[in-house]
Amino acid sequence: MTKYNKTFDECYFLNFSACDDISLYEIGQQKCPPSYSFGPIIRDHYVLHYIINGEGKLYLDHEEHAIKAHEAFLMPPNVLCYYEASATNPWNYIWIHIDGSRVPEYLRRAGIDKHQPIFRCSHDHNTMKALLLDICTNYTRELYCIGKLYELFEFIITQSDTKVKLVQDVHQKYINIILDFIRLKYNEPISVETLSDACGLERSYMTRLFKANVGHAPQEYVINYRIRIARKLLYETDWSIRNIAYAVGYGDSFAFSKAFKRVCGTAPSEYRDRVLAEARADENPEIG
Repeated sequence: MTKYNKTFDECYFLNFSACDDISLYEIGQQKCPPSYSFGPIIRDHYVLHYIINGEGKLYLDHEEHAIKAHEAFLMPPNVLCYYEASATNPWNYIWIHIDGSRVPEYLRRAGIDKHQPIFRCSHDHNTMKALLLDICTNYTRELYCIGKLYELFEFIITQSDTKVKLVQDVHQKYINIILDFIRLKYNEPISVETLSDACGLERSYMTRLFKANVGHAPQEYVINYRIRIARKLLYETDWSIRNIAYAVGYGDSFAFSKAFKRVCGTAPSEYRDRVLAEARADENPEIG
């Protein structure tokens, strides 16, 4: 992990991705100068900002949102984002880069998405700030930080004025069944029919429901999940490409390599060489 002390008050690159449910890639703080802006940018992870004080504006796909102190705003992945601090009362914020298989579900339960990206808690403004500052203070402790993220989502879901009540979300139980099935059976053959049978829904209805709630078709999600596990195995083990292919549900290394390159843009062996070289560089930084 790396600490940056350049344009930010604090910024820590973490890459805590051992937990599939929630991954933490970065956390930082910044007291912005008047009219400070960032973007336009399209991220590949979720970025959540909590405003300690001050105010500013967020633009998601050119839709404007005014945000003030004690509120948080979400920058979803694959959405054009831009934000700007007030010229007279610029904001001071904490931000986190996060992702993971359960993050979309937790955000939905809090009623937060690209159409409603602002979190406003009904009371207890200090808890969210305290949780984020705790992560900043203990940024070297991976499991501790991931645990605090679970607490953060619990707080957001419980306190949000815009949250979706679980009793109203009749679809979530089916989505959870499908996601749990994939996490358990990802290294076995999984068809759309298998998933529809697992949750007891008709195939086409299950597919529409899953895509509407998760953002990916079921088979696309299965492939992405397998590749996510494969990336960990490529980094953490010295297994052969063939054995990793077997471990994540592919019958041969050719089909696995083809799927891996389609998702990651590079072959598995090239990915392993690159991430291992980057890890060695982080462990042995140049001094000068």
